[in-house]
Amino acid sequence: MPTTLKCTNCGGELKFSPELQKWKCEWCDKEHTEADLREFSGASADGGTGDAGTVRGASAASVRREETDGGVTVTYRCGYCGAEVVTAEETSATFCVYCQRPVTITSQVSGEFRPSAVLPFKNTKDKALEQFRGFLKGKRFLPDSFIADQNIEKLTGVYIPFWLFDGALRFDVEGEGDIVSTSRQGDYQVTKTDTYKIVRRGRLGFRNVPADASSKTPDDVMDSIEPFDFSGLKPFATPYLSGFLAERWDVPEGESFRRAEKRFIGSAEKRINASLSRYRSVRRQRDEKRAEGVAARYGLLPVWLLYTSYGGKTYLYAMNGQTDKILGDLPVDRGKMFRFGALVFGISGTLCGLLGLALTLAGVF
Repeated sequence: MPTTLKCTNCGGELKFSPELQKWKCEWCDKEHTEADLREFSGASADGGTGDAGTVRGASAASVRREETDGGVTVTYRCGYCGAEVVTAEETSATFCVYCQRPVTITSQVSGEFRPSAVLPFKNTKDKALEQFRGFLKGKRFLPDSFIADQNIEKLTGVYIPFWLFDGALRFDVEGEGDIVSTSRQGDYQVTKTDTYKIVRRGRLGFRNVPADASSKTPDDVMDSIEPFDFSGLKPFATPYLSGFLAERWDVPEGESFRRAEKRFIGSAEKRINASLSRYRSVRRQRDEKRAEGVAARYGLLPVWLLYTSYGGKTYLYAMNGQTDKILGDLPVDRGKMFRFGALVFGISGTLCGLLGLALTLAGVF
């Protein structure tokens, strides 16, 4: 069931402002806090008995599901203009293509798909666009169609679903390590190897280890734009989705835990290796690591995304919606590369010719 977030003053639509960390009406500019929305609706702002400041825009009967080659699409009705809103099955928040107003699909953030936490956007679209244009600066071989304003404006703020894992990793490592030293004794250089028994045992605690829970976003890209500052994590409330797109999880917790466990182990391994740096070589005879006391929460994290196609290939640019950390996969216009290479070759040939002429006139040849 779609909902739209309404202004408590004029009834216009509200969008969450990353700059203000409040909700702002685009019609009367009134700013709203979460407490304002809760007081206005007489309900919890987390949607427990109703979504604060929202108007329900459709009944369950108005939903239509269809299977396509690209997956399952779901059709809703916009609560403002009545137009049909077609989204992917996993979409939780979107925009009406006709009136451009934000729509939150509450059925996609309830039950097993209801997040327990959300990390609000901190950077605005204007700032994200500025960062993106700075990222492109100096890259002379980008296709013109890629750097065109109408393509750059497709940069979209999306709440990506993540499983957030808390727990610990217990490790037990035993073996031998060699410390090698050299000294000069007369005309000889003596190498001495001392072998020591190594024991490393301990328990490392972890909190909010994220694992991407969407099959649509590449795991390595999401890993690369970390870290997120989880001190800003909020209890989930649907108003935070207003003005952004959002997806629900489609990768189960158990599958995501395998990735999180590898990160647990990787972090522990770095600590262990750091403590063994004094040894020239290490031979492990016992190496046991196991996760324990693991619990997961479902949360939404902010990411600015731009998907674009060029030459039959899809390219993805992603930016952390909180810290501005960037990862970009950029296309290359081979025609521009060829023309630049030809220009450089031509200039080099001309310079060589002029140099040869100058040397001839000078009587060198």
